[in-house]
Amino acid sequence: MADWQADQAAGLRKLIARDRTRSICFNGGRGGTGTTGVVINLARAMADQGKHVLVLDEHIGTHNIATRCGLRGGIDLEQVLRQRLPLAKALQGLPGGGELMQISASPESLAKLNAYEEDRLAFEFSQLTSTVDLILVDARSAATNPLPSLNLAAEENVVVISNRAESITDAYTIIKLLHREYGQHRFRVLISRVNSLSEAQALFRRLVEVAGRYIDVSLRLIGFVPEDDRLARANRLLQPVVSAFPDADSSCAFVQLAAAMETWPQPAGMLTTPTSFVHRLIQSSRALAEGMNH
Repeated sequence: MADWQADQAAGLRKLIARDRTRSICFNGGRGGTGTTGVVINLARAMADQGKHVLVLDEHIGTHNIATRCGLRGGIDLEQVLRQRLPLAKALQGLPGGGELMQISASPESLAKLNAYEEDRLAFEFSQLTSTVDLILVDARSAATNPLPSLNLAAEENVVVISNRAESITDAYTIIKLLHREYGQHRFRVLISRVNSLSEAQALFRRLVEVAGRYIDVSLRLIGFVPEDDRLARANRLLQPVVSAFPDADSSCAFVQLAAAMETWPQPAGMLTTPTSFVHRLIQSSRALAEGMNH
């Protein structure tokens, strides 16, 4: 049995090596950053532009993407692992296009997978994402979550901040944690809930100034989402603003950002690192689980 599993694992790894779907993780903190709404609207804007997007959601309860989109609660990754279900059972279709997977699972559950189980899960994920253009990750805030495994699994991290003191504090905490503990150096920053580009630029300069005093990281401003009453109204209607109110200022911002993301250069690690998203998730979960036990 062990030899058979080893042969199967070797074959799976060769297939998984083709899995190079780009993944971008969005992370925010306190201060009403609206990170989940950012992911929902970018996914819908990209679907409207003909892209196949997979959204991975780490949140649980009433604030997750399924609830925000009026979907019934589905199966999450923890249930897939415990009940030995096919990973496809965790997929849900998003209104207007794209798919959603609730990827919340404890590091312990992922860490205890053996090599064959790890490769099998990675292979299933690779098959499910074979036609996916982009993976968007809505992660729990690394400012309050001591186990930022999704931030480590994704190739890129976008920090979302608003013009609130607690938001700036949490953004710095996220960047410092991922830099000092996990060796990440480059971060993109999205400003939300501001009234103008000049306000967004001033807020970004504050973050750069605070971070520059203590850590050596590269921060890049990728845009801003304006304060918009119709964005709040769309949230109450359980709809993306880009579909409910396509002429809203916030809708235009999301559509422009979705188009701009296609022009982002590929991260260097994506070209040189052979591991897939699932392998990186499991490897980081093992490291985090070991840290919890010491």
